[in-house]
Amino acid sequence: MSYLKYGRICYVLLLLISCVVLNGCTKGNDSSKAATNHTLSLQNEAKMISYSKRLDTLLETLRIINNENMDSDVRQKKIAEFTQELNLLLNEPESVEMRDGELVENFDNNLTILTKSFQLKSGQLNVRVVNYRAPNTVTGTIGGKYTFIQWWSTKQLVHAQMIEDGGPELTTDFVVRDSDQGIQLLLGGYVSIYHPYPVFVALWELSGQKWTQKRIAINKMKLPDLWYLNKDMDEPIIFENRQHDSMSIEVLDHGDGFLINSDVSEQNIIIEFSKSEEVRIDSEHSITLNTHIEQQSYELIQAKYSENGILIKYPQITKLKDAVKQKSLNQILKTEAVKGLHEYADSDTEVHVEIDYEIKRQSERFLSVQYTGIRYVKDAAYPNHIFYTTNLDMKQALRLRLSDLVKIEKPFLELLKSRKFTAIEPEQKDLLGNFTQNELNQWLTGADLLKGSAQDSGLDTFSYLTSDSLGISIPVAHAVGDHAEYEIRFAQIPEGIKQNKELWSELSPVVDQSVSTVGGGKLDTDQYEIEESQSFQTTLEGFGKVRFVSTYGYSEGLRKFFFFLLDDQGHILYPFPEFYGNHEWVARYGGVEAVAFKDVNKDGLKDVIIIANVDNGIHGPGRVDEFPMASIYFQKKNKTFTTLPALDQAINDQGHNQTLKDVIQYVGKQRIDVN
Repeated sequence: MSYLKYGRICYVLLLLISCVVLNGCTKGNDSSKAATNHTLSLQNEAKMISYSKRLDTLLETLRIINNENMDSDVRQKKIAEFTQELNLLLNEPESVEMRDGELVENFDNNLTILTKSFQLKSGQLNVRVVNYRAPNTVTGTIGGKYTFIQWWSTKQLVHAQMIEDGGPELTTDFVVRDSDQGIQLLLGGYVSIYHPYPVFVALWELSGQKWTQKRIAINKMKLPDLWYLNKDMDEPIIFENRQHDSMSIEVLDHGDGFLINSDVSEQNIIIEFSKSEEVRIDSEHSITLNTHIEQQSYELIQAKYSENGILIKYPQITKLKDAVKQKSLNQILKTEAVKGLHEYADSDTEVHVEIDYEIKRQSERFLSVQYTGIRYVKDAAYPNHIFYTTNLDMKQALRLRLSDLVKIEKPFLELLKSRKFTAIEPEQKDLLGNFTQNELNQWLTGADLLKGSAQDSGLDTFSYLTSDSLGISIPVAHAVGDHAEYEIRFAQIPEGIKQNKELWSELSPVVDQSVSTVGGGKLDTDQYEIEESQSFQTTLEGFGKVRFVSTYGYSEGLRKFFFFLLDDQGHILYPFPEFYGNHEWVARYGGVEAVAFKDVNKDGLKDVIIIANVDNGIHGPGRVDEFPMASIYFQKKNKTFTTLPALDQAINDQGHNQTLKDVIQYVGKQRIDVN
């Protein structure tokens, strides 16, 4: 028994020892894991510190590059260092943890960044395109643009590559896709930041972990007449339009090509890439996609309706390629022109009517005709003024009504009664205040209806389109003109009021009207306060002798700058685009400081240089004292002026805005072509 007892004691002791040993081993394992986790945490922290330090170093290099007081050779050397280090930084996994906006902000807005995610056969691929633009004071306007591609499937597999080193391209949109050759990257954008044209398309393929640029076959490409390719460049291909209009480029919805368009909407084209790398340019296929207008050209001739003392002149379309569409459109024009006869048809009273027309807008998509005339009934006390319009959608061969373009709701009615609508006749500017919203709503809802139709309200309210504005005519008392016209520029109409986005996408300003239009109404001096000391008589190539006027107007209650060309009777010949200084600032305390008319870019056309003092409009605490803001309106051959926002930004950011001489000297060193 003693042996058994002794054996049991030994067994228990062995068990206790085993438990102690095992417990010690477990503690040892936990300690080892903790040590490993601590080591990994330190490594990650070290990586973050390293990444942060590299980011700080890059920012310091960037400050040297942007410092115009530094030696230009030093700045040029720093550009090379910056781009190399930026490429290395983009290869770090930490860089993809930052969103585009954060990265841009970290680099003081010196980068433009666009990131997209694509589902490919091999799985999801994230791609980021990074553009860096070096200061023009070091590189000029042509060089100094660098493009980086960053791509990753997971945050542990991040790669980056600089694909453009100082070249002219500035990528604005891109797409990644599977093809027969593998993964392809299609890039699109502008050739120069100061040129709103031309645009480029580039093709890259991923081989291993490197993107290689591929030549795009252009031999079989056939462009519409208004377009051409720069065949001196194989990689990338460059598209231009012969009228040198502003252009834009965006990826097609199906992702296998680009829609390229100019500010004249009928010049749009589509370039598509097949999976086998075949390239196709199409100007008709896009009609079925509802993203493009068929290339057309047409002319207008005058026709007449004359019967029983009634003479009506109206336009007819000729030389339209689509004969069926031309016939349909001409029938609409004729029917619309004589629609006023319904009210005379049953009358035996002698009546004399003379009606003429004016083309208010003529483009490939829209034709807007305005009819004016006199109706005189025998023995009547006075004649009546006649006014009506016809608006055509040339693409769909349909009439357009006001309700097709805007939502006839409270916001539009309020907009109509605001000062954003300008009266063509200044003496009629206050008439809208005499009408209630219900009256205006009834008139506008029934605008542009055919006489005698079931919906005809008999209220004689019409709309029309000009090169840059929407016009509305409402009936008023004979004593004040029988009708009153009001216009608002397209750019002043809020997006929420617009009815048909597809139509509005093609309602950009046009200036190629084949029939000249009568000058606009007189400048409304109640709406615009003229700065006489900065208004001048001058001669401009596209306009002859004109008066340039600097004014202050109120946009949403804020005092801002507006500029116009007037004829000798005070009618508006041309309203200038929005002043650069209006974008974020106002003119509560500041004023126009200087104006000059000089051919800055040496194209034979005088440009307009303006310096105005702006401020933040705040009185008391938080006020920002006035400071100068410069902008240049470049004259184009088509009798318009354009601005280059990137150039205006450079002028002001770099302090070349103190005097006219500063502006002219700086811009004179740039290569700028707006024609």
